Amino acid sequence: MWLERIRPWQVILLAGVVRAVLICWAEYQDHHLPVKYTDIDYIVFTDAARFVAAGGSPYQRATYRYSPLLAYLMLPNIGLHPAWGKVLFSVSDLAAAGLLDFLLLRCGASRPLRSAALLMWLFNPYSATISTRGSCDVLSALLLLGLLAGLLYGKPVMSGALYGLAVHFRIYPVIYGPSIALYLMRRALVKRTETQNSDCRQEASTATEHGTGENAVRERTGMKSPGMMQEGEVSELRQRLGGLKPGAAAHVPVEALAAVQRTGATTGGTQRRSEMVTMATAVAAAILPVVLFGVAASTSFLLLGGFFYRLYGREFLQEAFLHHLTRKDPRHNFSPYYYPVYLSYGNSSTIMYDNSSRHEDMVTTKSALSSLLQPLLTGMLVVWRYVRRVVPVYEPWRLAMVPQAAALLALAVRFHEDLPAAWVLQTWCFVTFNKVITAQYFVWYLSLLPLVLPALAAQRAVPRTALVAGGAVWVAAQLHWLAWAYKLEMKGQSVHVPLWVAGLLFQAANTGLMVLLIRALLPRKLPPHHRDDDDDGGSSSRNGAVWTTFLEASLLLCRQSPHHGVANFGNEKRKQQ
Repeated sequence: MWLERIRPWQVILLAGVVRAVLICWAEYQDHHLPVKYTDIDYIVFTDAARFVAAGGSPYQRATYRYSPLLAYLMLPNIGLHPAWGKVLFSVSDLAAAGLLDFLLLRCGASRPLRSAALLMWLFNPYSATISTRGSCDVLSALLLLGLLAGLLYGKPVMSGALYGLAVHFRIYPVIYGPSIALYLMRRALVKRTETQNSDCRQEASTATEHGTGENAVRERTGMKSPGMMQEGEVSELRQRLGGLKPGAAAHVPVEALAAVQRTGATTGGTQRRSEMVTMATAVAAAILPVVLFGVAASTSFLLLGGFFYRLYGREFLQEAFLHHLTRKDPRHNFSPYYYPVYLSYGNSSTIMYDNSSRHEDMVTTKSALSSLLQPLLTGMLVVWRYVRRVVPVYEPWRLAMVPQAAALLALAVRFHEDLPAAWVLQTWCFVTFNKVITAQYFVWYLSLLPLVLPALAAQRAVPRTALVAGGAVWVAAQLHWLAWAYKLEMKGQSVHVPLWVAGLLFQAANTGLMVLLIRALLPRKLPPHHRDDDDDGGSSSRNGAVWTTFLEASLLLCRQSPHHGVANFGNEKRKQQ
């Protein structure tokens, strides 16, 4: 197979050459041809950096909805070269590919699969041009991949600091919080259980070697455990306690028997206290990494937020964070909420409520003709007024967070042991059910999709033809939507309803593909006759693809000493290459 002859570093090198050519072509096109190649967002970034260089606020540039940190990174665009940002994003793209290869290697992926994953990321139509056109989303992908590397090595403080930075830079990574917390708790509990089992095996081995174990002592002395003693043995114990000859057991003082009972009760109480202490220790061990992660994440996020709030005030909070919670996009929006947003754009909910109140008054007046229906309609109107003030009935897109939150929590609980799979599905779900969807958002999960390629190659729950068909339908539905969007935005034709229907079809295609991915990525235990354990301990499939879950790979790193781990992974890398 041709992939077996390609090394991951060769894919990255080739992608670097292609991106350099694309950047040169973009600069030539922008300066010598009427059709511009540069993304409109890149122009916004450059203008924001120009305002910062002049001592002003980046938010003086309209439609700048990002952290000021991005404007600071774009400052060399003003004094060095206008293509600086494109070079920065392209280099970050290649660095993200390097982290992808690193994570796949640690999860036991073979060299052909790693090369295929890098080709999927570096040469698909979205990521191959998005960084060279000037989109900054690759910086978020780089931060998230670095976060995964920190979690893989069990570094909650470093990972928390990166997570806080990622959420500050782009707010959407906040959806990964529950899955990260559950992963850290599961990892700590499994690690503690393995440590305790190892200690127990070591103690048992030592006791067997020296013959000092409890069973050995009982075998040498002929003693039995208290639960195995019969009535005759109890009588014998009473004779021993009283120091009497056989037959005088009835004269043992009651105080001696009470002392024995108190000793047993004390032992039972001590055992119960020991179990409670053990449980409390286990809970503390599980919560500790989550607390460290949360403190580090909150610290980095609040420090950056406080610094920029001091510089730019409430405008920073509104544009960088609050705007994304209330954003409404009446154009170029894949979301099924597009058409309701378009119909209500520019109208306030107060006017709509006032119109509704007039209709209610008319209904009340007309219903006075019927004395039988008057109480029923009055009660219904009271309930309707209450519901109208609690639930945004006239703005259904405000309820988009409800299915989003439910699906995100369910995916976090089910997939947290394999964080790459959890993040891919959570991001796809978040984008699919969001009230605003643009093509830029697709990069959020496409940058993580190569991490689950080994899992998709090793799974047997969903046929590959079904996955390929689902991807083809997804592309076709997107192209169908783009055809109507072109007529609306470029031709000026009034095709809002067909565009909305195309968005609904795209929603169905997304949902169907998500269902297939969920079925394919569900963690399953293969039966013994379907498993082939290789040197890395991964799960093998029909084609020899190996998949080790993220938690298993992390625990494997914990079990090995530093020197042994480096040697093992070095030998593994040489063997795969």
